Amino acid sequence: MKKSTNTFLKHPTKDNTNRSANPPVIRASTILFNSMQEMIQHEKKVISHKDITHYTYGRYGSTTTIELENIIKELEQAYHVFLTGTGFGGISLALMSICRPGDEILVSDNVYGPTREISEDLLKEFNISAKFYNPEKFEDLKNKVTNKTKMILVENPGSNTFEFQDLSKIVKLAKTKNILTLLDNTWGTPLYLKPLNIGFDMSFSSATKYFSGHSDAMGGTLAVNKKVFKKIMFFYKLSGYRMSADEAYLIIRGLRTLDTRLK
Repeated sequence: MKKSTNTFLKHPTKDNTNRSANPPVIRASTILFNSMQEMIQHEKKVISHKDITHYTYGRYGSTTTIELENIIKELEQAYHVFLTGTGFGGISLALMSICRPGDEILVSDNVYGPTREISEDLLKEFNISAKFYNPEKFEDLKNKVTNKTKMILVENPGSNTFEFQDLSKIVKLAKTKNILTLLDNTWGTPLYLKPLNIGFDMSFSSATKYFSGHSDAMGGTLAVNKKVFKKIMFFYKLSGYRMSADEAYLIIRGLRTLDTRLK
């Protein structure tokens, strides 16, 4: 088997308290501190981005979910990773964090069905319009860009139909127009394609699929760069989007064999 370039695949995380190869399932709502002052200082670190891996309340995660965040962060080479309870939750998190009334988004016409629904139907209720472009014709995308375009949502390869797009062209176009970019990388996985490294602002994967690998867990991951982190963290904390510790544990287990299974 080809040697993995990802340290988490070569060396399972050792839990120093329980001496287990994989982190234990830590379920928590209340997080304990020695004093109110300690909690306030901790929260200030999170808000100022000096410490984005620990939280003051269970809604923001536990040591189990943080471990999964760190694994995906390494895979994606991202600034931060957000975990959601379902795959589609990751797409929803990105759209609802970034888009505002009056904006429009451009969406590749080969996207996953629910992504089309939220883009075409739900966002319309918030006065956010969606246009769909032909994934096999870059000029169609280019011609549909306006001064209201806030985001380009790409799925590559496309669900079911598997069209491949020229991602470098899309990134170049978006940067010249100051448009944010989101790539649904579920099929490629960050093991084979690292969207943030080629200029995308956000990389989404349905952890329900290849990451889990055993058809017994659901989740989504949204890897982001520093540019969009603050806006997504704001919505993430208020919306209650969260992956459970149990699901995170199962997905960590599945990720150990990701490279072997994908071959």
